[in-house]
Amino acid sequence: MKWVRVICVFVVCVFALIGAFGLVLTDSFSSAVRSAPRQSPGGPRQSSDRTRRPTPVVLAVKTNPIPQTSEELYLDLLKKTLTRAQVAPSGDPMCYMEPVHMTNGRVEDAETMIGTKQLDNIQFCVTDVLRRKVPGDLIEAGVWRGGVTVFMAAILKAYGDKDRCVWAADSFEGLPNPDSQKDSPIFRQGEMAVSLEEVKENFTRYGLLDSRVRFLKGLFCNTLPGARIEKLSVLRADADLYESTRDVLKNLYPKLSVGGYAIFDDYSIHPAVRSAIDEYRRAHNITEKIERIDSQAVYWQKQKSL
Repeated sequence: MKWVRVICVFVVCVFALIGAFGLVLTDSFSSAVRSAPRQSPGGPRQSSDRTRRPTPVVLAVKTNPIPQTSEELYLDLLKKTLTRAQVAPSGDPMCYMEPVHMTNGRVEDAETMIGTKQLDNIQFCVTDVLRRKVPGDLIEAGVWRGGVTVFMAAILKAYGDKDRCVWAADSFEGLPNPDSQKDSPIFRQGEMAVSLEEVKENFTRYGLLDSRVRFLKGLFCNTLPGARIEKLSVLRADADLYESTRDVLKNLYPKLSVGGYAIFDDYSIHPAVRSAIDEYRRAHNITEKIERIDSQAVYWQKQKSL
């Protein structure tokens, strides 16, 4: 009987030790589970830095006005398409808000070199003259691939205007010979040449080529004096050179209606363009305030006839 009691005590002690050891293992496992990072059903969750994707360029590019109506939504989409902000996979949104000259990294097959800030300004000017019924057509002198004039035609179509024309004036063979004494040395004769056929194709691509889009092919000094333009409500020039800018002002500014807008690219970055504009303004006592659009373009509203 003595040996039976000894054996029973021994068995009880063994089971007690086994139970205690199991409890320790269970507590250790539970602590490990609680301290381990949780995983989603689909696999390990990546850190927030890895899953945080950059904001798409098209969402980061801010335009004005904030589109509310169907017309504004259409024009907003067109601005982002003409600059290629709509399809840019990544990059700095300022590449699409400022002109291409002032930025790096923009998609290069766009129909315009300017950014959405200048397109915002064109939208403001054109819609304003439509609203106030300022008489006259729209013109851009120096169209490159035609993006700005495409946008002008789109604004007229969006708001149902059936009376005004859009004029696109360009040599369609590149820049004329720059004046080595006045113009920037970065320009070369024939630079930035885009054919008339290519520009027309760009209008067609957007469904905007019709009889109210007029083309003036040739140097400004040859085409603008005899152009059958009676009145203008919006005049935009991207002429790059001193004499070309003077030709635009001499032949087109007198046709700009009071209440219309004169827009000039490159005023802030090319001294030759600035000189041509400032000289013309002084000679004709043009005192309207020059307003800045972006890093290189300016505009003013015409308040009085010459």
